[in-house]
Amino acid sequence: MDFRLPEDLVRLQAEMRAFVERELAPHDSAIERTGQIPDSAVAALRRRGMFGLNTSADHGGLGLSMLGTCVALQELAKCHIAYYYLAGVNVHIGSKGIEFAGTEAQKRRWLPELASGRIIGAFALTEPEAGSDAAAIATMARRDGDAYVLNGRKTYITNAPVAGVFTVYAKTDPTARSAGISAFLVEAGTPGLTVGEPIGMLAGHGSGHAELVFTDCRVPAENRIGAEGQGFALAMRCLDIGRVTWSAYCVGAAEKLLELAIGRASTRHQFGRPLIANQGIEWQIADMHAALHAARLVSREAAWLYDQPGADASPACALAKLVGADMVWKVADATLQIFGGAGYSKDTPVERIWREVRVVRILDGTSEIMRKIVARQALRPPSIA
Repeated sequence: MDFRLPEDLVRLQAEMRAFVERELAPHDSAIERTGQIPDSAVAALRRRGMFGLNTSADHGGLGLSMLGTCVALQELAKCHIAYYYLAGVNVHIGSKGIEFAGTEAQKRRWLPELASGRIIGAFALTEPEAGSDAAAIATMARRDGDAYVLNGRKTYITNAPVAGVFTVYAKTDPTARSAGISAFLVEAGTPGLTVGEPIGMLAGHGSGHAELVFTDCRVPAENRIGAEGQGFALAMRCLDIGRVTWSAYCVGAAEKLLELAIGRASTRHQFGRPLIANQGIEWQIADMHAALHAARLVSREAAWLYDQPGADASPACALAKLVGADMVWKVADATLQIFGGAGYSKDTPVERIWREVRVVRILDGTSEIMRKIVARQALRPPSIA
């Protein structure tokens, strides 16, 4: 059993690390201050192929494996989270619905645009009264001749202010729960679609999250993705990718935090000696390193399993996100504690990252939902590996 990355992914990791340090991370402070990603940085993301890491080469993407995608996103996580929201979300839930279930015409029309970053995709599932219970969505899609008429509201939709196309999940059968949900492609600017003002968030400055309101929004029937009633299953497939890629984000962010914590503990002197000379600090570093190492292995296993033909990677993706989200929050909090008052100030990136990583326990399935999935797997009859 070989836990090492293949040589091509080792090279990719090194190239991505240099790219992030050279072209993205220098803008972190400006993004936090202005709430905008500079155009030059967005252009760099496009040149690097970050909007289509896992999209097939036939449709304009890099065609990386899921393991390769996670290696790249792990490095992207070492700079401002706004980059991950813009490009990383586009890689999974923003475009995967089309790739999984779209017609050939839909794929030709949208995937090259999404993979290049010329158009940004958004995933519209969450509603004011339907978060973890996604089957309870109330947005309706009524068939009317050669179109569907959508009415309802979505909220906290990542990239909504800049998206060119939305994958919208709506009820085509109001009497059913998950079996009554269908998926639709809705272009920005479609009459009847209103994108609300950006919603202020604890962190993620430079990324946009907004409400969508559908008022008699007429969508051509040819914009439906897959058959009626298949939308819920499609959404769950997209979220599997979101979960494993977020686990990679957690690993990358924690690697950055641990680097900062070790640097601080090694150079900060108190009572005539460096902080790291105190066993209490040394053990904190050890615990952070151990938790990060474990989460990295779980994340890579999930990505590897996802790449195996015919494998059911869904439980592994949930486990990876659960472990990663809990780990990165603890590492962030310990890093802030090691930095002391400096960590709580805005003079270092620690407080920003501390705020940014908290959301991973909520989005793309809360940690409570991940525990339900993991428990369901754990309670199955044991198998011999």
